[in-house]
Amino acid sequence: MDDFDKRRAFTTRIIWIVIGLFFLIMVISQVSIYFSSPIKTEVATLYTATESISFKGIYVRDEKLVSYNVAGIINYTHSDGSKISKNAVIAQVYRNRSDIALRKQIEDLQTQREVLSDAETLVGADTSQLESFSNQIGEKHSKLMEHLYRGEYAAASSLKNDILNLQSKREIVKGTETSYDGRISELDAQIERLSAQITSIPYDITIPETGYFISKVDGYEDKLNSQTVFDLTAEDIERITSAEPRAENPTGVIGKLVSDYTWYMAAILDTVKLGTVFEGAQITLRIGSSNQNVKAEIVSLRRLEDGRSIAVFKCDMFLADFIDSRVAQAKLLLEDYSGINIPNSALRISDEDGSVGVYIQDGIVAKFRKVRQILSKEEYTLVADTSGEDGYLSLYDTIIVEGRDLHEGRIIG
Repeated sequence: MDDFDKRRAFTTRIIWIVIGLFFLIMVISQVSIYFSSPIKTEVATLYTATESISFKGIYVRDEKLVSYNVAGIINYTHSDGSKISKNAVIAQVYRNRSDIALRKQIEDLQTQREVLSDAETLVGADTSQLESFSNQIGEKHSKLMEHLYRGEYAAASSLKNDILNLQSKREIVKGTETSYDGRISELDAQIERLSAQITSIPYDITIPETGYFISKVDGYEDKLNSQTVFDLTAEDIERITSAEPRAENPTGVIGKLVSDYTWYMAAILDTVKLGTVFEGAQITLRIGSSNQNVKAEIVSLRRLEDGRSIAVFKCDMFLADFIDSRVAQAKLLLEDYSGINIPNSALRISDEDGSVGVYIQDGIVAKFRKVRQILSKEEYTLVADTSGEDGYLSLYDTIIVEGRDLHEGRIIG
């Protein structure tokens, strides 16, 4: 065999070797993909879901406007939602803003003085309270940080004084401090100095009767009350819920007074979703983003011709967080369901009988388990706890929520 034939034979062998290696790599890669395609699993655990109807409702209370007729700058002395007694001072009118700032500084210093004076009453007390003080300080500090994170600065300021009070008492009990007389004298001097800088005595605005005060008004105070709430039409409710909030109070109005803690909420709901809910039923509402649950009664339920209903709820639970609101997002909680929560990505249809189920990981193989659906949502499905039933999903099974080419008996690990 001459050199040319040898070279050709060698080249041919190389080509066949390359082709063989190529096919071998393809086979290995396909087998690898088949047997080791990534899967995602989740353990089957019990979960409780609540069926609900979301809606936007309007608060209705018995409200009275509080007016004043003095020119100047208003400084409120109580926060919204505070319960005010008859003839109490609700606000003060100042001639200039500097006087308001000075008054605020004086009030802060007076609070500090009261805190230190209160702490001094524990001089000579035994140390058994130290642990309690430390625990309370830790709890208050956590709440303080939570209020700051939410932007609830008034509540944070109140907690700051509570923490100062507890810390001062702890130092007295520990014996680190034996008296705050020096600090109290300094505060008295500062208060006297600031008081001398105030240019005029403020005018006090009082309220005529007891109630809960709200500094904002929206123009519905004379139109919405415990009597007119039952006459609201769908158009009324839609107009109020879509209206832009009023930017500021009209001239001469300082706020409004809510007579008591009873309130109503009117809303438009889908009649079909209401199901068996009836007038007079005791229900639970979930109010606002804080997910606060309140017990209420459906005192009126009027069905409209367009498939909707106007519901009026009555509640006797005071909600300080929503006292200044007219419109609120809410949910009517209908029924609780308990079962196993499954992501919808895990649901499969059986090739054998068309039943709905999931694949679970049993050792190194995939096995199909049937489920009984209870409640289906956009991202998950709640199924019955079928533990112990042959061929059905059980608690603590390892559900395959993501995976390709799943079938009974497939090796997955």
